[in-house]
Amino acid sequence: MTNQPGGQQGPEWAGPSELGYPTEPTPPPPPLPTPGSAGTGTGMPEVVPLAGEVLPPYRAGAAQPPARIEKTDPLVAFLGDIVRTGRWQAARKTNALQLMGDLKLDLREVIQPGETLEVETWSLMGDVKIVVPPGTEVVVSGGTLLGDVKTETDPRHQTAPTGARLVVRGYTLMGDVIVREMGPDAGKPPRGWRWVSPKH
Repeated sequence: MTNQPGGQQGPEWAGPSELGYPTEPTPPPPPLPTPGSAGTGTGMPEVVPLAGEVLPPYRAGAAQPPARIEKTDPLVAFLGDIVRTGRWQAARKTNALQLMGDLKLDLREVIQPGETLEVETWSLMGDVKIVVPPGTEVVVSGGTLLGDVKTETDPRHQTAPTGARLVVRGYTLMGDVIVREMGPDAGKPPRGWRWVSPKH
């Protein structure tokens, strides 16, 4: 009820409960899907574990490796070595700059079958030593004034090509540029390559 000017009372307003709206009970929620029910419109059937059923554990090894980074900041050292071993994060294109020191890269747990990695290095005095898994195609270019540029294979681990490819461009004034093929269980590495297995 409202008051109008002059003290007159206007018509009373009826509340929602007085308008006679029909009141209906809330419908129950839809039933949960069962193993035999159809999908929810996505084209895939519902997967509902049965009572007491144990789902298989998650296997991290089954996941695909993360996408390879195209290029990162160069590896730089003025007086000292640059060493990367194990499962380190390598870019598709790796650059290294050194004044005096060696560059040592172990790619056996890094490079994947079917992919191509590139390494370009510039050094004044020092060696470039890179290890790849058996079956990797290696292309080495560049030059050195006092040193060798070569590749070495391990006769104990002859493997069919895996599709992995390494392209190395090495430039040094005094030093060697060597890419060596080495298996994961190569035993005691030869002299000059002990850094790939610190335990030996």
